[in-house]
Amino acid sequence: MRRYSKITPEGTRDLLFEECNARRIVESRLSALFKSRGYNRIITPSIEFFDVFDRDSAGILPEMMYKLTDSQGRLMVLRPDNTLPIARVAATRLRDMQLPIRLYYAQKVFIQSPTLVGFNDETAQSGIELIGASGIRADLEIITTAVDALDKCGAKDYRIEIGHAGFFKALSDSLNVDDETREEISLLIESKNYAALNDVLDNLQNNETTKAIKMLPRLFGGEEVLDEASKLSDSKQAKDSLNYLRNVYKCLDDLGLGNKINIDLGLVHRSNYYTGVVFRGYIEGSGVTVLSGGRYDKLIGEFGNPLPATGFGVEVDALANAMLLRGEVKLPKPADVLVFGEDGCEIKALRYITELNEKGFICENSIFETAQQSYEYASRRGIKRFVLVAKDKITESKIQGV
Repeated sequence: MRRYSKITPEGTRDLLFEECNARRIVESRLSALFKSRGYNRIITPSIEFFDVFDRDSAGILPEMMYKLTDSQGRLMVLRPDNTLPIARVAATRLRDMQLPIRLYYAQKVFIQSPTLVGFNDETAQSGIELIGASGIRADLEIITTAVDALDKCGAKDYRIEIGHAGFFKALSDSLNVDDETREEISLLIESKNYAALNDVLDNLQNNETTKAIKMLPRLFGGEEVLDEASKLSDSKQAKDSLNYLRNVYKCLDDLGLGNKINIDLGLVHRSNYYTGVVFRGYIEGSGVTVLSGGRYDKLIGEFGNPLPATGFGVEVDALANAMLLRGEVKLPKPADVLVFGEDGCEIKALRYITELNEKGFICENSIFETAQQSYEYASRRGIKRFVLVAKDKITESKIQGV
């Protein structure tokens, strides 16, 4: 007995009709936006060598990846992240391309989530990467494009949280702990499990650094957060990070986004490759992070070609589901016309369908045995026009009651 032949694997699902339409709408709107900003599409393989992601900066545990082997026994994975493969391409095939390089993608990632947490293991993402550009102009381009991405997909009630990876790094580097404990602290902050975070910190030496890290959950809000945070560390890296974040926030406020932007210094990403400004986006009607990104100036160098870079990715299905909840996507409409060819006129009917298609009509070819069966089917399906193709003529009629 084939026990699993009628179900999908955990973390996956079938998309039907309006769900497919919603995903297509989101992807097409995002692609149009990215192209309008000068970004060119890139497609990377769904299957990559494990070595691409086997690095501390990835922040992806090996047990979270879907693994397989090729014909030579080499370890492969289904792509669990989009930025790392693009970093590989930028460092190799695009090594001699004039900078900056603007790339966008629309492809899936595959990552194993813990059982029963409700997340999909297969998700569609769209995003951009701005490679070979540093400084505030590049960071503002990425963040404002992220805002526009949410707006283009109908998410009027959204929030963007921004932080700086350098601030948390300055604090964590001054902790006298091993890498495993430092990673645990990072994961607890990312998941906002502050009770467990306090338990870990309580077991460490009680000093200014542990007190500062305990404060991170409270460092959320407007520009006043930066004033409070500046008292927590005398590190130059921490001070520089806060000053840069203040400049970014002021620019976004000048753009009229102040009521949409919050500063969150507890913003820590799973991916450890971020080095500068980081951000996440949230929308009404979705309980997940729908957008995330930031600056990663050292990642491409790990592939042999040091380049600054920044970017973001959008969870397409999260935006699509929100669009469905808002009632903006309907079930597919029935065909405009049903065409039935009498015996011996099947090819003539198919040719007529092609003519109608070229005029912009959606047509179904009737596969029933009689015109009466075809007509009844059209009535049930809500198809408004019926065409009967005979040897000597073509007759069109309206379906009564539709």
